[in-house]
Amino acid sequence: MGANLLPAHPKPRRFSSRGVVIALVSILAFAVVYGLVVREYEVEGGITTNDSTVTDPGFLAVAKPTDFDARTGTLTVTFEFDVTDPELLDDGDRLAEGIRVVIYAADGTHDLKFPEGEPIGNAEIDVGLAGQVYAYPLDTYAGFFALAVETYERQAGGINETTGTVTSALDVDTSISGWDIKATLMQEGEYPTAFLDLRRAFSTKAFALVLVAMAISVVVLAFIAAVLTVTNRRRFEVALLTWNGALLFALPLLRNYLPGSPPIGAALDIYVYLWVFVFAVTSLVLMLIAWSQQRKADLLEEHAKLEGR
Repeated sequence: MGANLLPAHPKPRRFSSRGVVIALVSILAFAVVYGLVVREYEVEGGITTNDSTVTDPGFLAVAKPTDFDARTGTLTVTFEFDVTDPELLDDGDRLAEGIRVVIYAADGTHDLKFPEGEPIGNAEIDVGLAGQVYAYPLDTYAGFFALAVETYERQAGGINETTGTVTSALDVDTSISGWDIKATLMQEGEYPTAFLDLRRAFSTKAFALVLVAMAISVVVLAFIAAVLTVTNRRRFEVALLTWNGALLFALPLLRNYLPGSPPIGAALDIYVYLWVFVFAVTSLVLMLIAWSQQRKADLLEEHAKLEGR
């Protein structure tokens, strides 16, 4: 037996100085990567915004994004309203005049009315954002909403007549888990406007890419084992066939673990995951061919031995 060949019954290897160095470097590299990921996770999912351009407004609206559905491009926003002009209030916290709030967004207009004698309330609306979920996990979304506030009186016959406009200010606060939001506040004429830009957080993108890398790794290993077996460089084993078969069930489950569950047909599928399945099926077919060939050879050998008796 050559010096480079492993014995049939190998003994445990002794730890060498080289192996210890490699192990320590690997542990250190993992610790650095782990620290970077944890640090990014702790600061992500936030919102950055500039200061409002309106000073001393009579009406303040704070927009708080609460949820975002990337499949439909729908951002759910809770608006908290506050009347800061005392002339718009009675002796308490009720409205001295009716207030109409109009929110303009890319997907349409949202009209909210707060009648005279009632306290100002809050509202939750859905704002449409433009983006391509099929670019997951590098997809980005953009949109805007603007605010217009006016006073009104209810006339006979139920008709609302506008009596004036109210200087208003808009602010954007809070954040959504898994998303980084950038809000740019501008004054478009009389309307305070917020332009939004949403991107997936670092941990979401990193987690998705790591899962894809894991899927690629196990399939590449299965394909290499299948090639070695079909070319008779390795002996067929039932465990290899079981492993290849199990991959066909494990890969869809692994894809379902992707954060955000991108729809089937995303760019990730076309460029990577489709080919991962192709190689997994190819590996299984090669392993079946190897089993057939080697089993046939074994049967011929057994038949030859029986004929020679």
